[in-house]
Amino acid sequence: MKVVVFGATGKTGRTVALNLLAAGHEVTAFARDPAKFSKHTYEGLRILQGDALNPADVASAVAGQDAVVVSLGDSLNPVVLKLGARLGVKRNTPPNICEAGTANILAAMRTASVKRMICVTSYGVGETRDRLSRAFKVWFRVLQLGEQLADKDRQETLVKASDLDWTLVQPVGLTDGAATGRWVESTSGDRRKRTVSRVDLADFIKNVLEDGRYVRETVVLSQLTISERDFATQAA
Repeated sequence: MKVVVFGATGKTGRTVALNLLAAGHEVTAFARDPAKFSKHTYEGLRILQGDALNPADVASAVAGQDAVVVSLGDSLNPVVLKLGARLGVKRNTPPNICEAGTANILAAMRTASVKRMICVTSYGVGETRDRLSRAFKVWFRVLQLGEQLADKDRQETLVKASDLDWTLVQPVGLTDGAATGRWVESTSGDRRKRTVSRVDLADFIKNVLEDGRYVRETVVLSQLTISERDFATQAA
């Protein structure tokens, strides 16, 4: 399968791209700064320089693909962004990168007749906005994630309004932990632990692309709690 990954220089996008590559797919990593993706070359990987806010760049990346993975966002810590703004530091990524970039991607997909999209957003937006626990709300407030979540909320609205074969993936807090293979996927908004590793997220996305599940559905991805993992180990 030929897959283009937008946001490939972020931790999540890079993990997804390399996971798909390891599974034997042809991957195009779309990035503003290709040097940030990897210093190594991989067979089957094409690194394409471009800006998600430039419709021509996006159209070039989407043409000829079988599927699109969207992992757009701002890689900088939101607290750093806030402090930088107060100090007059210019930000590199616009606050509406998810909404504006996705609008260009959707238009390019329609033009190129590419139907399949996996879009990574976040738990706590769209269908799960009202399911946030008090702890999650405090966590998001402390991290000052309001601007980013609002952008992802608008992104989800655009995706849902399209006629594409989309899947919205809402992971809980992402970590750099190892693969566990014990994630929990839910279309009803349920979640277990407040964190899940990026490697598990990448494995889940690969599986969904390969088996065609969850078309036009929103999936929450979390991880088994410690007690559930213990039970699963004993049952095995």
